[in-house]
Amino acid sequence: MGYFGAGEEPRFDSDLFPKQGLDEKAVMDGLEAFEKKDLDRIVGHSIVYGVQLMSHMDAARIAKQANMMFVRNNMLYKELQPGTLRMSVEVKRMIKEMLGHPDSARVRLTSGGSESLYCAINAAYQWFRQERPRAREPEIVVPYSIHGSISKWCHYTGIRLKRVQLGDDYRADVAAMDRAITKDTFFIAGSAPCWPYGLYDDIEGLARGAEKHGIWMHVDACLGGFLAPFIEKAGRRLPARDFRVPGVRSISADLHKYGYACKPLSSISFRTEEWARYHDFTASDWPDGPYSTEAIMGSTTAGSVASAWAVMKFLGEDGYVELAKRCLEVRRRYIEGINSVDGVKCWETDLTPLVFQVPEGMDIFAVIGGLFERKVYCLPGFQPPLIKILVDPVTDEVVDRFVDSLREVVPLVERGEITIESVRPYL
Repeated sequence: MGYFGAGEEPRFDSDLFPKQGLDEKAVMDGLEAFEKKDLDRIVGHSIVYGVQLMSHMDAARIAKQANMMFVRNNMLYKELQPGTLRMSVEVKRMIKEMLGHPDSARVRLTSGGSESLYCAINAAYQWFRQERPRAREPEIVVPYSIHGSISKWCHYTGIRLKRVQLGDDYRADVAAMDRAITKDTFFIAGSAPCWPYGLYDDIEGLARGAEKHGIWMHVDACLGGFLAPFIEKAGRRLPARDFRVPGVRSISADLHKYGYACKPLSSISFRTEEWARYHDFTASDWPDGPYSTEAIMGSTTAGSVASAWAVMKFLGEDGYVELAKRCLEVRRRYIEGINSVDGVKCWETDLTPLVFQVPEGMDIFAVIGGLFERKVYCLPGFQPPLIKILVDPVTDEVVDRFVDSLREVVPLVERGEITIESVRPYL
């Protein structure tokens, strides 16, 4: 099952696993057949492939080459591979420099934003068990808009989760979250920005509350963490969100988004070594002695780490700033185009994604279905009904095709010529 819930369940007339191996050409032909079925890389852009440097294909090519060079190297044994070890250390150092972390910060690499959030919650939980061992039912308090992977982790672990309703501005209600905190609360978090609305929570206000109650404060910057610093260098101010805010103990940020690395790769940063130690764990209660991993996963490829190193070195600060400027230009172009469609209105957002509402009473899934039929892609929001797109440094052609398709689809939905049936194949 994927993001949209669709999953292919075909019937096969014969076994697929060959008794004798195929030659290389036959194998590659098979892969090319799969690739041809996939969506056009430019038109599909962010939704299908993640942020992929559509306006900077040289960097995408270099990231792919780096990934292939190190794809067989196992990060679990990086200490036995001096080159891989040094490369990962340099990536962590560059993360600190790119995100403006203090020297005291400690960075761990993970497989994605979900794992980074799991690591933050686990570190906070281990700290809480040591500090307040008599807590009866440890719980975390988060805004209603925070990423769904937090709910998943609480489901897996049995940790009690309180999602607090948002303010009228669709940001975390700091006062309401403060009221929700009890003696069993060990972790609160805010988004920078949140996935549903592209808005920053009041990180400073939440951090003050965390300090008052003496609990862990995490910032989920998985989406915009590697875009925000360069947006600011491009001249646009953004809300406070990082270790410059007292009380913030950990920050998650995805390198496979606006760090432009190959998937899967994210990071979890702790303010100090002291906080990072609560994340670390070594298993020794088995026949083979100490077993430690950087995050939760065991064996992971060094390919994505190599891609991050390659893109960071290739782009440099100037390159990231130029891509950030392009994102701002793409954002402006989207907003102007979308707002020109009768009855459609973009929300004011802080960063990305960009969200917009369709005419009142119109089914967003009918609109999405019509856009999918025209091979332009977006995502739904449910509360309230919204359509969202990620702002990538794409070409004007991508933006114009989306806007032109939207302009074509909305009247057809209004007249009942496009219905929700258009999107059913993807649900």
